[in-house]
Amino acid sequence: MRRGGLVVRPGDHRGEFFRILQETAQSQTAVMTVAPGQDAGPEETHDARIGDERCVAGPGSLVTIPAGAPHHVRSVGAEALFFLTVYAPPEY
Repeated sequence: MRRGGLVVRPGDHRGEFFRILQETAQSQTAVMTVAPGQDAGPEETHDARIGDERCVAGPGSLVTIPAGAPHHVRSVGAEALFFLTVYAPPEY
């Protein structure tokens, strides 16, 4: 496990479906690209739905999803959805 500083450029991974950028025992940072009209995967859902609540998040938004909450993300725009995720703890 890396203990020193780490600099990554999330934008360098635009277009990749899912890429873990860093991981420690306490957190994980990853990026994801979801094509227009596509889902980010099974119920882990991003239009975003957290539990029964539907959330609409635009460019520059921060969405906080409580640990263990069912969630799903869907790209509803005309362009691919590219986002940075931070998991703390690193479980999803």
